[in-house]
Amino acid sequence: MSAPLSVAPRRAGTGRARGQRLVVGALVAALVLLLGAGWLLWDNRRLVVTEQAVEVAATPEGGLRIAHVSDLHAAGHGDFQDRLAAEIEQRDVDLVALTGDLIDMRTTDLGSVLDLAEHLSAVAPTFFVLGNHEGDSALREELLAGLEDAGVRILRDEVTSLEIRGTEVTVAGLEDRRVAVVDGRTPAQPAAVLDRLALESAPGPTVLLAHRPEFLAQYADHGADVVLSGHAHGGQVRLPLIGPLFAPHQGWLPALTEGVHRQGDTAMVISRGLGNSVVGVRVNNPRELVVVDLVQESPQGSRRGEKPCSALDAVGDAEAVGGAGLERDEAVLGDGGL
Repeated sequence: MSAPLSVAPRRAGTGRARGQRLVVGALVAALVLLLGAGWLLWDNRRLVVTEQAVEVAATPEGGLRIAHVSDLHAAGHGDFQDRLAAEIEQRDVDLVALTGDLIDMRTTDLGSVLDLAEHLSAVAPTFFVLGNHEGDSALREELLAGLEDAGVRILRDEVTSLEIRGTEVTVAGLEDRRVAVVDGRTPAQPAAVLDRLALESAPGPTVLLAHRPEFLAQYADHGADVVLSGHAHGGQVRLPLIGPLFAPHQGWLPALTEGVHRQGDTAMVISRGLGNSVVGVRVNNPRELVVVDLVQESPQGSRRGEKPCSALDAVGDAEAVGGAGLERDEAVLGDGGL
């Protein structure tokens, strides 16, 4: 017959100590969450100004400075648009480029956006191209009329030129393909539009405003010296050691989300954007105003501060990324994600 089991008496205070550890753990977790939320709020509302120098032949004397404003999505947050305007005003820019998604497809009031446009057009000649959200917006025509009244030049698959310090500068703009889809038309490939614009024979440096970066190969094949794009929102979430997480029409771990990318003689400058849409939170990806300085190309042809063309290789051929499959994506899914 086995001896009866003996149970040691519970030491006094054991339960209390365990409860205290649970309380401390909960407080630490709450503090971490609170700090994380505070950092996320701060990171989503701050404005970062990134300066990019791009070497281009035949720039005006003293260079050419462009304020690149993309994907604002009618962002408010108190005085955000005032801060944006003030940053542009103090940068002494020669041009302002609004590269699409100035408003969101859900925007119902154009007042602040048109006030900003009027302010910017008083600072420097201002140009605008439609993005995918303007394509889906019920306020598209009202926006276009308001921008014209504000002195903004709208480029709808058009090219124009202006003289800056004695040098003729060509500015071209492609409207987003989503506009044609919403209007019941078959969207043209960028290459087809650029064939008609004939940028290869345009005078001076050629600046192309085009909302989507994934068509870099087509832009580069048609004589654009500099392309200004957005749309990717910097990948929305940028992870340490990994980089951007997702971009529309590029998918997971996209290559074309920020910075300068060069293919042949064309340099593309991509903005991370200034606002949010359906995905309302950025992570490690602050709002960005890009100031682009076009400078004379050095005799050696070296290009400082630009990402090599290998960045494009991860995306693959732009025709495959943004070509035949794109009409299906737009028709079935729409383009409201970003």
